[in-house]
Amino acid sequence: MDYFSYLPEAVILIIISFLPFRDAVRTSMLSRRWRHYWHAARNIDLDEKFFVRHGDSDENIALQRMEYMHFINHWMGIFREPEVRTFRVVFSSIAPGSAYVSDMQRCVVFAAGKCLKPIALDLDFSSPYWDVQNLNQNPQTIIQLPFIEAHATLESLQLSACRFDFLQCNNFDALNNVHLGWIEVPGYTLNKFITMCPSLETLSLKRCWNVRDMIISAQRLKVLVIDKCMEPESITVEAPLLTTFKYYGLSIYMRMDYHKNMEEAVFDYGLQSEVADEGDGEMLYNLLLEIFSVRVLTICSYMLQVLPMCEEPLSLKPKLENMRHLILKTQLHINEYYGISFFLNSCPRLEILEIDLAPKRILDYGPPYGYEEHPFLIHEQHQIIYRCMKRTLKTVKVKGFKGTTDEMVVLRYLLKFGFVLESLFVDFSKEKGANDVDMEATYRGNLQRLIQLGTASPCLQVYTHHPEN
Repeated sequence: MDYFSYLPEAVILIIISFLPFRDAVRTSMLSRRWRHYWHAARNIDLDEKFFVRHGDSDENIALQRMEYMHFINHWMGIFREPEVRTFRVVFSSIAPGSAYVSDMQRCVVFAAGKCLKPIALDLDFSSPYWDVQNLNQNPQTIIQLPFIEAHATLESLQLSACRFDFLQCNNFDALNNVHLGWIEVPGYTLNKFITMCPSLETLSLKRCWNVRDMIISAQRLKVLVIDKCMEPESITVEAPLLTTFKYYGLSIYMRMDYHKNMEEAVFDYGLQSEVADEGDGEMLYNLLLEIFSVRVLTICSYMLQVLPMCEEPLSLKPKLENMRHLILKTQLHINEYYGISFFLNSCPRLEILEIDLAPKRILDYGPPYGYEEHPFLIHEQHQIIYRCMKRTLKTVKVKGFKGTTDEMVVLRYLLKFGFVLESLFVDFSKEKGANDVDMEATYRGNLQRLIQLGTASPCLQVYTHHPEN
């Protein structure tokens, strides 16, 4: 029995208003009665992927984009609701002089106007083909976001590849989530904008440029992500409630006030090709002191190589007593050994160690001590065994294993002195050999030889996986 047929129209419209936009539109195909009910949708999602198939020919894509713009213009013409909950537009790579610029600009003006009063506004005009790694190229942004008239009710703002004057609004009282991507955001503008958002809890900045001196001062901020932004000269974070901090990009001066609530942190300087400053090791050491309550920490190869340059190259003092999960983005190169042992020594209660293997930029420098003195390489009778190896380290995960000499040295140490290890998870590398030969059997053989050398833990279970190409 079709119970919906007995519902009054007012109830159906309420139901439609809560549906995802695509599902609401699909109800127009149910029957003649339902043909216009989707007009009551209040979670608006105008994503070009609903119309455009990027694998098609250029001619077909052009026709699909025309249909997409026709639908948007049609929707704006028939929309009569007093407000919407969420408003999202995704339209990639609008070139200067494009026939779509005026239509899309009109859509953006419509979205930001006082008539809609969205709780969440998401406008994305970036292209999936832009090179995130190339910090020397910034795309030309065409779409201009006007004054947001409903800023007092806005709770979430996500802007990508558009222009917006952040200083033209006086206050965003309710705004708690902000994502800015592929946008020019001068540092003074960002700093001022943050002060206008007293409820801000999440801030994400991706590939923004001209940021210069960045001062993030927000009393309620809990999550901060800074991803490959261009031209920052310094970053200062003053956020007492911060629980998650993620940084990806070049090495720059960074200062963080003591964050006693920090739970997860990522420091990824993978774009740095050389030592940025002789004081980098000391700066990174001090950053760790400010987040010593962290439980999950991701460290890059650059940090592993530079940290041993500080005045305390063997261990953090005080140690990271709350640390339970350490993720290393590493090549397991010998130049990274002292950085790896630094963290094993600094995390006495470590339970999970993940090793994400991939080629990294190896710096041209000498470690503070000779390699022959390193715990991974010295004779067993003089071996240093870290506290976490004896008492708490239960799981080791290795991604991209091939069984190179450096890999075998580090993993041999972990297995030989990991007295409470319970699980070793190994994902083999996808890399093929000469003439595109599948190397899985070779990698498995290397792992088998490693296990045959012996393990300290009688309870160790080994799990392997070969990812699909």
